[in-house]
This record gives sequence, structure tokens and C-alpha cells, in this order.
Amino acid sequence: MLTASALEPYAWNGLSTWGDVEEFKHYLPRLMELLILEELDGLHAPSLMLRLGVRWHSWRKIEQEAITATIDAWWRHTLNHYPRDVDVMTMIEIIADSLELDLAPYLAEWESNTTEAAARHMAWLMHDFTVSIARNTEWDALLDNWIRGPAPAAILERGFFSASSPEAAQKLSDALETHRIWRRH
Repeated sequence: MLTASALEPYAWNGLSTWGDVEEFKHYLPRLMELLILEELDGLHAPSLMLRLGVRWHSWRKIEQEAITATIDAWWRHTLNHYPRDVDVMTMIEIIADSLELDLAPYLAEWESNTTEAAARHMAWLMHDFTVSIARNTEWDALLDNWIRGPAPAAILERGFFSASSPEAAQKLSDALETHRIWRRH
């Protein structure tokens, strides 16, 4: 099985410097697996997913379904583990921007996730999103409306009451306050 160090040059250069689409398809499952497992540096994720995003909608249906299933699994894995090399905002950008998937089901999944990790991601996002640059896209507007709604507060409150440490509880409490301020504007 190919290691992250063996595939790292391809992760940087595949399709842009060398290789064709068939070769990209060949290595993509392993590259995605290495990203999910955090064996391949998360810095590769945005460019790799962008290269995928400009091509995959023309692939066979079974290949598209495999990509979607992998992204779904990556999202669930992200929500259930904190911190992550590929942060939750980068995952949202991969899902909605690079791959042009509907963000709503992913946000709904986040709402139903009761893990502390999901709440910690929300706390992180409350800070990150408030300093992010608006993209003027449909998915960015959806995310903005969702963040201003009740779901983030519910996620943060659940996490606060089940926090594993006082430090985690404080971060969740601070994020809840940020959310309250954010909702007013």
C-alpha cells in the first residue's frame, strides 16, 4: 500500500504537472484515505479537491457516488474528532465550493451530532466564520443564515453540558456568547 510520503509528490503535482485523469482516478481513493486518516498533510486537501472538483461531474455515475460517499464519511469523521488537520471550514469549502455538493444535508448532520468534537468544531467555526471573507455564493449565504439560526447554539449548549474538561466548557461558553452577538447583527 502506498504511503503518504510516497504519494506526497503526486498530491502536489498530479494533473497539474504530470499524469492524466485516469491516473488521478487511480490514486484518488488512497489520497483521500490518507487525508481522512491525517497521514497526508491537510494542506493538500484544498488543491487536491479543487482538481477533483473541476472534473468529477463528468465521470461515470458509480465514480461520482464513490466520491460523494467518501466525502460523506470524511465529514462524519471530521465531526466526530477534534481537532482535525483539515478544519471544518475547509471541509465546508470542499463540499460546497470545490465539489459543488448541497451543503444543507451536511449542516443537518452536524445539527444531529451530539459529540463534544462536533461542538468544539462549532466553537472553532464561530471564531473562524466571523473573521472569514464573504464569498457571495449561494452556499455561503446558506451557511451564514444557518450560523445565525438556532442550530449552532443548540450544538454549543449540548457540548457545554457534556464537556470533558473545564477548558472545553469555557471555549464552548465563549463561542455561545460569540453566537449570541453574531445573531444580533
